[in-house]
Formats: sequence, structure tokens, C-alpha cells
Amino acid sequence: MPQDNLDFAWDRPETADSLRKRLAAATGVEWLRLAAWLMREARVEEVWQFLTLRQVADHFTELSPLLGRRRPVWEHLMQAAHELGRI
Repeated sequence: MPQDNLDFAWDRPETADSLRKRLAAATGVEWLRLAAWLMREARVEEVWQFLTLRQVADHFTELSPLLGRRRPVWEHLMQAAHELGRI
């Protein structure tokens, strides 16, 4: 594993730079799977280092089924963001 491996990437070699590059290059289902993995494994505050609220909101319908046990957390966050006028 790289010395600067992300803490939440316990199962794969992944640095912040490599994750940003992969997210920028990914499209469609590949992007959804990568974003959902990030949303499942990272702390919420870490997710915002890689994704914007707009990206999550725009794709939430597709991301939601991929979020596993973290789904209620993200549903709550998206509802709160909507209620606060952030999205």
C-alpha cells in the first residue's frame, strides 16, 4: 500500500490524488460505483474532499441503492440540504 494511502481505503491502494483522477476520468456506472464506494467507506466530511454536494444530489437516485447501511445517513443529509436551500 502507498504510504499516503487513504485511511478508508483499507482494501485497496488509493491515494487522494489517484481517487481524484479516477473520479474525474470515470463516467456512467463506473463513476457511480466509485462515488458510492467513497460515500460508504469515508466519513461524510471526507467525501466533500472528492465530491460536491451538487454531484451527489444530481446522481442521488442512482447512488442511493449502492449505499448499503449508509443510505439513511445520506438520505437525511440530502433532505437537510434541500430544506436549507443548498440544492
